[in-house]
Amino acid sequence: MKTIKWIGLTLAIFFFPVIITYADSGSLKKTGRENAEAGKIANKNEIVYANLQASGSLEEIYVVNAFELDRPGIIEDYGHYSEVKNLTDTSAIAQDNNKIRINAETDMFYYQGNLSDNIQLPWSFTLEYYLDDSKVKAEELIGKSGEVEIKIAVKKTESVPPTFFENYMLQISLPLNTDKFKNIKARDATVANSGKNKQLAFTVMPEEEKEFSIKAKTDHFEIDGLQISALPSSISVDGPDTDELTSEFRSLTDAVGEIDGGVGQLRNGMSELASGLNDLEKGSSQYKSGMDELNQSGSQLTKASSQINHALTAIQNEVKNASGASGLEQLDELNKNIPAMAASLEQIADGMDQFASQYRGAKQGLQAAMNQIPESTIKESDIEALSQSDADQSVINELVKTYQAAQTAKAAYQAAAEAFGAVEPSLSTFSESTRQVANHLRTLAAGLEKSMNQVNVDEGLSELVSGLGQMASNYSQFHEGLSAYTKGVNELSHSYNGLHTGIGEAAAGASQITDGAGELHDGTGQLQDATSAIPDEMQKEIDSMISQYDKSDFDPVSFVSEKNNEQIDSVQFVISTDSLKQKETDTTNKQSEEKEGFFEKLKNLFR
Repeated sequence: MKTIKWIGLTLAIFFFPVIITYADSGSLKKTGRENAEAGKIANKNEIVYANLQASGSLEEIYVVNAFELDRPGIIEDYGHYSEVKNLTDTSAIAQDNNKIRINAETDMFYYQGNLSDNIQLPWSFTLEYYLDDSKVKAEELIGKSGEVEIKIAVKKTESVPPTFFENYMLQISLPLNTDKFKNIKARDATVANSGKNKQLAFTVMPEEEKEFSIKAKTDHFEIDGLQISALPSSISVDGPDTDELTSEFRSLTDAVGEIDGGVGQLRNGMSELASGLNDLEKGSSQYKSGMDELNQSGSQLTKASSQINHALTAIQNEVKNASGASGLEQLDELNKNIPAMAASLEQIADGMDQFASQYRGAKQGLQAAMNQIPESTIKESDIEALSQSDADQSVINELVKTYQAAQTAKAAYQAAAEAFGAVEPSLSTFSESTRQVANHLRTLAAGLEKSMNQVNVDEGLSELVSGLGQMASNYSQFHEGLSAYTKGVNELSHSYNGLHTGIGEAAAGASQITDGAGELHDGTGQLQDATSAIPDEMQKEIDSMISQYDKSDFDPVSFVSEKNNEQIDSVQFVISTDSLKQKETDTTNKQSEEKEGFFEKLKNLFR
């Protein structure tokens, strides 16, 4: 009897799984529950599991579908599954192409669907392994020592709709045992300590393709696989309070505007300065020509005056020695020469009047040009602010140098204005004095002619000698003053040459500097236009960055079929790569299994 019972029990055990699993061969009709009431789905969650090779290539992908039901009963689902498995009970799951029909008898129901081989993940992963800078296959690295590097690349899968790539955030983690790995370097990774492990975590935001690198020194390479989770970036991001920041930028743009205004004023001032320098250069050129003529005429004038002075002295001596008939002859000869001398002096006076007129015009032109140079209104603080701006510093330096040179020239002219003003009256005084000498000479000639008709020649000569002596003495003093005056004119002419050269150089660069000031103002204007929009552009950029990561308005969709979208509550991905470890053989269990026979295994089921 025991034998029969054992046989019956054995047959029941062997056939019981067959009775249970027979219903999943195709149809709900075989279960006797084809007339069950229709169920009502509250929501559905999909967990997509994917196994990757150590290189990142996809091995398999399956989905665990979880239903929360408002009412148990017959429910339908859709998916491109090569195989389905009931994870809740032993009831059958009917599959007709992409349509899945289930009799769910509980409020929560789970089933697994293995996806077809042509289904891809939204992301593609590539892992490369290096040992001492040489690329190696993943399996060849197991147990090796040296400097290792793992490169991880995450890219979008172009053949998959972009919904998940654009809205999901990836978290990639890898534990490294610190007993086997030292000097771990992982840029962009979040590192956490967990016992002997250092947990490295990388984040890939929605719409991003990233590459990561892990470097370490190992004496025995072994790692668990990468763990990758993908969830919707549904965190609502509150924008920061940017009022204070934008206020600071507005202060900056206001300062740039003030600089632009200052540069505009500088450009206008430089334009006026350039015009003034050009006029100044013309007036200075005329003034210099007049000074050169005056200097040259002064030399001739001094020479002529010296001759007159010597002639008067000689006349005085000759007249002093003259007497009787011979004296009359000498006086007659003198009387013939004196008118010619007077005429020469009058020509010199006419030349002085003409030169005085030219000098007056040159001085007025110089003064008008100097008046066009604007007064110094630019402060050192304005120049300092301009130097600290983004404008071309070489142009600014040239502008400042020219501005300072113009102010120096104006100050020098104002300081020498009194000396310039004294020249014209001196010329007039000299011309008048020269004419007076000429008149004296003509009076002398008339007196001589009259004296020659007098009876007492010697007495007339004596009076003449006395008059000539007084005249010669007065003219000698005039000649000394004239010599000192022409010497001063000569020194002024040579000194003014240096001033005129500086004015010419400043005028030569005036147009170029004005153009530079215009370009500088154009640049500061562009800078103001660009910076004035910074606060608004910054706010837009912040809003754009926040919107990139804020996916709180994302409505989840099914990964396996759009026909499931109405029921979908969430979809998440759990992805892992193969571990790289040496395989261990459990000899103890193997020996135990070899010793254990069929009936021993059967008995163990009921222990």
